[in-house]
Amino acid sequence: MLDVPAYLERIAYQGTLAPDYATLEALHLARATHIPFENLDILLDRPILLDLGSLQSKLVDARRGGYCYEHNALFASVLREIGLSVTPLAARVRHRQATLLPRAHMCLWVRIDDADWIVDTEASVETDVTK
Repeated sequence: MLDVPAYLERIAYQGTLAPDYATLEALHLARATHIPFENLDILLDRPILLDLGSLQSKLVDARRGGYCYEHNALFASVLREIGLSVTPLAARVRHRQATLLPRAHMCLWVRIDDADWIVDTEASVETDVTK
């Protein structure tokens, strides 16, 4: 079960939890400045557990970081908890790549009112994708 107050404390967020773009942007910034990217478990050949309890335990309770699947899965749960519509997406990293790589990244599609937003905890909240 997601402990939203503990998550908000972890990211030092004290703003509103209205299901709107301003809250999405503020939560995204707070998360990005308080929970780092970390891939130590992958390097140490430890399993990556993506269930909500494991994510809460690692990223919030143990105050560790994680990689895209961990960050985006936990962030999606927080966004759903405050009333936003969230769809996880498989994505490709194409930075300086001429070839098409496999889908090895996760990001989120967030619907707010009549606008759709691509949200990536490893990047930024992207422009309304419907325009």
